[in-house]
Amino acid sequence: MTISRYRQLIEQLGAHFGMPLQGTMHQATTMQVKGVELNLYHGGLIVPDSVLLSCEFGPLPQFQREKILLRLLETNMYLFNANCPAFTYQAQKDSIILICRFSLSSASLESTLELFDFLVSLALRWRRDHYLFGEDGTEI
Repeated sequence: MTISRYRQLIEQLGAHFGMPLQGTMHQATTMQVKGVELNLYHGGLIVPDSVLLSCEFGPLPQFQREKILLRLLETNMYLFNANCPAFTYQAQKDSIILICRFSLSSASLESTLELFDFLVSLALRWRRDHYLFGEDGTEI
């Protein structure tokens, strides 16, 4: 039941974004929203009633790298709870990723689009100043 519900959600998202997705291709799905890459994965056997969502924030800049990473670790502390998103680093792309898991049984197209909008807005905001909020001498 849950994999079929997951596929149904992916097909709804595909229709919404004009990207026809069908068959068994979407146990892992990649979408672009406002230039931000979103990857969705079915929770599988371990957590079948869930979707793992990763949002690519972008490359980790070379300047003030340590300060940026410390800010992301601090942000992880504020996000921490039982069902929290978390920032992580993908070494292959030298990129920052925000990952989260959400319940498939309570997910609708509307709630998923709302989550997408929220994560995309966070990613676009991060790309402006890497959450340093002007501490690096740039304007916010």
